[in-house]
Amino acid sequence: MASDYAFIRAHGKFIGAKEPYVDDLVRRARRENAHKDVYAYDDEAKRWILFTELEEKAEGGDTVAAEQVKTIRAIMR
Repeated sequence: MASDYAFIRAHGKFIGAKEPYVDDLVRRARRENAHKDVYAYDDEAKRWILFTELEEKAEGGDTVAAEQVKTIRAIMR
């Protein structure tokens, strides 16, 4: 796994995305100089989503977000 945009790459594995999709998303993040903590892009809101936002949801009691955080972190190991 490449070192840049590791959260995008791990999230891609988590959702079962094809490698070309993940590579395109990483290239877009590079072009847009997105924060290294992004893991996804919200097309409706037209913004990058930070992994810390997902962690905050998990810490706030969102069990789905907590499982996502746990699994993505495991993928990154």
